[in-house]
Amino acid sequence: MSQTRIRRPEVQGSRLLVSDDDVAESGGIALLAVPRLWVDLSHEQPLGRFVAITDAVLSRRHPRASLDDLRAADARFVGGRGSQRRRRARELCDGGSESPRESMVRVVLVEAGLPAPECNVDVFDGDRFVARVDMLYRDEKVVVEYDGDYHRDPDQWSRDQIRRAELESLGYRVVTVTRRDFDDTTAIVARVRRVLLSAARGR
Repeated sequence: MSQTRIRRPEVQGSRLLVSDDDVAESGGIALLAVPRLWVDLSHEQPLGRFVAITDAVLSRRHPRASLDDLRAADARFVGGRGSQRRRRARELCDGGSESPRESMVRVVLVEAGLPAPECNVDVFDGDRFVARVDMLYRDEKVVVEYDGDYHRDPDQWSRDQIRRAELESLGYRVVTVTRRDFDDTTAIVARVRRVLLSAARGR
């Protein structure tokens, strides 16, 4: 009896019913098309991570599908597994996000009731480029930055300090988030909320 299911240690195989539109080809290999893969990933991924996936799919720099493509794929599975997560991800997505952690920070803030920041905004001093910030509350002049481990490099750390000083000299308030902040996301929200309120009072 032939077996078509993959059986390997630490590999979970599954069977899918797919249509012709669900299949793409790359280098002669049949793969799931991105919109269908997006649907299937919604079954298991937590919201923050799934929004990060959605942002990557819709990336302004390297788009892999359009929002209409995702809507069309979702329409075939409305009411099925992950349906609510897919709907919420479409509401929260932003193709301007450039890293998974940036997306996840944004989801934490918005799900806690804070407004959605703009993603990856260029800041200028007149005609002089100063910085490209991860997230920006423009009216309050509040910047939220996610610093990954590469920011621990001494040269990068020095550049970060100069960059922060430049932003602060222009009246921006900078909130930095790191990986460890995800141990207590309520603290991230409280920190950003306090800075936003302080900035609003100071206007």
